[in-house]
Amino acid sequence: MSNSNASPPSSAASTPETEATDHPLSLDLSTVPSLISPSPPSNTLLITNLLDPSIFHPTSLLQIRTLISNHTPVHSFCPLKSLRRIVASFHTVSDALTIHRILSDAPIMSSRARVYFGEPTPIELTDRHLQAPQSQKMFFISPPPSPPFGWEVRPEGPPNKEVHAEDLANALGALTQRSEAVADEMRMGDGSEEESRGRRGRTARMVYEPEPHGGGPSLPAVVVEDTTGSDDTSPIDGGKILAHTARPPVELMQDS
Repeated sequence: MSNSNASPPSSAASTPETEATDHPLSLDLSTVPSLISPSPPSNTLLITNLLDPSIFHPTSLLQIRTLISNHTPVHSFCPLKSLRRIVASFHTVSDALTIHRILSDAPIMSSRARVYFGEPTPIELTDRHLQAPQSQKMFFISPPPSPPFGWEVRPEGPPNKEVHAEDLANALGALTQRSEAVADEMRMGDGSEEESRGRRGRTARMVYEPEPHGGGPSLPAVVVEDTTGSDDTSPIDGGKILAHTARPPVELMQDS
């Protein structure tokens, strides 16, 4: 009987490659913010990181603008002290690129400038005023818009001198003449007012007759009557005043 020594089963030696295969590493990129692409070149530059307040002194700003103007013409130059930056625009993009290379990380007093491209600035001159709407919509405007081209001021005419219609003016003129004739009769007579009133009587003149205009019950006639010297007595001038209605007895009022 042969003796054989039992040996444990042999296992393959572990290597780094084997461990990497057994436990693969993973990288979570969900929390990484998305890449922000730089602004494309434009004719507008944002000169930022101007932390020294003395940069915004009028003398310092004039020196900075003169330095930029020595390289290329400046379209606009706007310092913003509260934002610690200067917004400058140029006529072309190539001019802005030139100033961008010169001022990037350049020391300005005690600050180091950071230069970025901004939104393009329009250079062409355009009319940006509010235009008047179309003519069919002008009635919505209050006050109305400016007069059209070629309009000239004309002196305003006098007010209407004809207060009444022609037929009404003729009727009133006839009444005026009648009143003057009666007054002359009073001056030529004995001066008795009662007798003058009796001779005068009343005069009436038809101003508007409905028959020439078609007639009908809806067209009334208009008559002007002269009541000068009328015999009617007004109650205010001493005529008889009717008695007022007496108040009912108090007993009847309480019983009701």
